[in-house]
Amino acid sequence: MPKASKRQKEKKADFQKTKLKLGKGKQAANNATDVSFKAKTIALPQQSINVDKSGKLVNSRNLTTADLALQLRHYSAGVRRDAVSGIKEILTLHPSLMLTDAAPLVPELSRCVGDDDAAVRKQLHALLLWMLPQIPAQLLGPYHNTLLLFTTSALSHIYPEVRLDAIKILDVCLDALPHIATVGWENAVHKMANAISSAAHGPTQSNPAGPSNASHQPHGERIMNCYLNLLGITQKSGSAASITATDLAPGAKLLIIKSLRSFLTYALRSTSRDSSDGDDAQSCPTWFFRSAFASSAEYEYFQRILTRHTVPERSRCISVRQSNEVDSQTSTSTSYSDWPFIEQAAKSLMDLTTSSGASLNQSDLFTSLHSALGLRPSSPSDMSRSSSGKQTQSAALSLYTLLDPVLLASFLDTAPSAFQPDLDLSQQFRGQNVGLSTPAQLIFELISLILALWRGSSSSVRTQARTSLANMLGHISVYFPFSHRTGSSGLSAKAKSAVVQIDLAYAELAALLALSNTKLDKVKSKFNAEVQIASVSAFIAELLSTPMTESGTVSLASVGASAASVLDPDTFRALLPTLWFLLGSEHDTLLDSLLASYHAHATQHRVKPVLFEFLARAFLLSKVRAETPFTIRERDRILESLLSTLPRSLWEASSSTAGHAFAAVQLEFLHFLLLLPSPPATLACEKLGPFYWIRHPTKKVSGPGPFSKLPRISCKLAIDLISLLKGRDEKLDKAMSQALQFVQNQA
Repeated sequence: MPKASKRQKEKKADFQKTKLKLGKGKQAANNATDVSFKAKTIALPQQSINVDKSGKLVNSRNLTTADLALQLRHYSAGVRRDAVSGIKEILTLHPSLMLTDAAPLVPELSRCVGDDDAAVRKQLHALLLWMLPQIPAQLLGPYHNTLLLFTTSALSHIYPEVRLDAIKILDVCLDALPHIATVGWENAVHKMANAISSAAHGPTQSNPAGPSNASHQPHGERIMNCYLNLLGITQKSGSAASITATDLAPGAKLLIIKSLRSFLTYALRSTSRDSSDGDDAQSCPTWFFRSAFASSAEYEYFQRILTRHTVPERSRCISVRQSNEVDSQTSTSTSYSDWPFIEQAAKSLMDLTTSSGASLNQSDLFTSLHSALGLRPSSPSDMSRSSSGKQTQSAALSLYTLLDPVLLASFLDTAPSAFQPDLDLSQQFRGQNVGLSTPAQLIFELISLILALWRGSSSSVRTQARTSLANMLGHISVYFPFSHRTGSSGLSAKAKSAVVQIDLAYAELAALLALSNTKLDKVKSKFNAEVQIASVSAFIAELLSTPMTESGTVSLASVGASAASVLDPDTFRALLPTLWFLLGSEHDTLLDSLLASYHAHATQHRVKPVLFEFLARAFLLSKVRAETPFTIRERDRILESLLSTLPRSLWEASSSTAGHAFAAVQLEFLHFLLLLPSPPATLACEKLGPFYWIRHPTKKVSGPGPFSKLPRISCKLAIDLISLLKGRDEKLDKAMSQALQFVQNQA
């Protein structure tokens, strides 16, 4: 029975109709064939074979700049990376696109600054580093806001690797747009300082920099806020910023500190002391002479004494009358109009009653060296410039106060690994011409950053900043001089120069700290001013007393050092402020070293013009209303050293194009001396004859001297000296007469 009933149910199931449920369709049979199909369209807007590109400039992949710009927004990181490299390729193949299509590409490239892919960011940095310097400023102008806004946005990205790569892009932007990228940075510093002060001591007064809308902030304010945030300095952090800084890897800290120092180099350039000295590597900075003058007008006159040939717009016209030797009844008058005549200014500014000058001791020099920094300008434009400069100096010291916990913590963490006993400062691999290790580089960047901030300081330095600097230098002084700890013979010349530069940076910081506090207040720190100043003086005296190398640079053979450190002209210019301060207490040693170094250098050496101008200006202080640290005997030694070599140096400098600027400074110095009421008697006038007219002793051929090779303005200054040198020597008078006749015939 069970089997029969089961068979009947199976037979009924074969012919039973399945009931459909609600929402269910009819099921297909097991043996049914699906014949349905679907069709989709494929869009190829950028790869169409119908587009004719025969008349367009393309790269190796047949893509134009418009195609590549569109691919920069592609979802695939590989396509974006290829687009960035393709842009560099097409601009290299077709340089004309740099003027027509490069500027519109900048907004599209700016979007990739914060790209999530590391390869895209790396390619972008290489492209912008190559492209931005080649784009004219007029074409880049409309797009700099977009570039800087995307860069600051990437500096606050959630991922740290994106922020670090954005710093590299920012460094490129600083080189291309220095003024735009730094304007308004003081606002961020003052706001942050006020916010931290309010959090610690309660509410204070409003921000002296003034309110600024977040949507209209200057780029410098945005970038400075990014720097502070990267270092962990926020409105609620205060001294806890040092803890955040220690969390950064040494390489990341080095990148941030180096970029911040580069930013401040551009930010402080417009109002720093070196801004008036120009960027010429052969010129001598003059800001440290400012304290010797009682008014800004006298300092500005002193500043232009040896550099009048660079400001022809202030020139006046004078006439020089020269009698003809053949016919004494006839005379010729020639006008020379491209240099300013300073006889009237000299009469009003020279101290005619006493030309000996005032002698200063060390305490007097401490008191006066910063007194001129607060001088009142005499014109509205100078007043606004001075007000801006004081605001920048105040912001620099406020920034140092904010950064002090970070800098101190970074130095204490890095110094033991950078200066271990018998540790090689070079990279840990074999070979020659290697650079410094990351800890050593970080130490050098930290000290350079501190110096950049304190170079803009004024006489009214707050006690907090002075105490912080004394505390910092107390920790640094343990390792000074750094060049004595360089134990590698394989360091490159650039690395050796960096070691000496940081020695000089510490020396200048020690001088600035002593100058900012006349009475040398006793602060609880490891820094002993008297001991450190003596150590700095001994180091600089040793540095100046070393001989020249065959390559034309001065080497420092330090005790215990296996390799010499190079002192290049830029480093020597940086040494001059410290040297001027130390001359107030170490006359004999340093002055002897300076004069010996001046005579040891050849005229072609790049240090010679800087050293000549420094010594010349040190002597000229006694001839104007200024204070000088030198005695009468020391000034006579300086003048004798300069004039004894002047004819030869003037000849050699005028003979080569590279020395024309040096020759102009020597002519200006000689012109000023000859206008004095009592011109110097130590000048060998007979040796100046060949400078004007040459007579070959054997070939009996004569011709104009090297003065004729000088630029037009310097040549006219040399001719102007003829009226002042006339009557001093018969051979010289004859040579000058022939030179003057030659110039008149050439006119």
